[in-house]
Amino acid sequence: MKPKIFLALLLAGVAVLVVAQRPVTCTAAEAAKYVGQIATVTDKVDGVHQSGRGNIFLNLGGKNPNQIVTAFIPAASAGDFSNPQQYEGKTVAVSGKITLYHGKPEIIVTNVSQIIIR
Repeated sequence: MKPKIFLALLLAGVAVLVVAQRPVTCTAAEAAKYVGQIATVTDKVDGVHQSGRGNIFLNLGGKNPNQIVTAFIPAASAGDFSNPQQYEGKTVAVSGKITLYHGKPEIIVTNVSQIIIR
């Protein structure tokens, strides 16, 4: 194979890999399409709740029980979030793997860097 053709094919292959590894960015309404993938969901926080067990729930795209996506902060990580109420009413970008919990998309948040106020 000629060196120029080989180089062109190699660069094309690298470009495909770079694009394929770019995380998905979506709204809460689109999140269900990306279950199982790493993504950033950007939407308004319509409710914040801390359970008696210490878990924190950020409801995106609607108030509980009608939220579209939940950002779930387990009690073991909740101490890192000194003021979870700061997210109430704000548009945030939550990054992580989208899973389903009781049929609704959820992102488990274990690090403050996973939530950015927009």
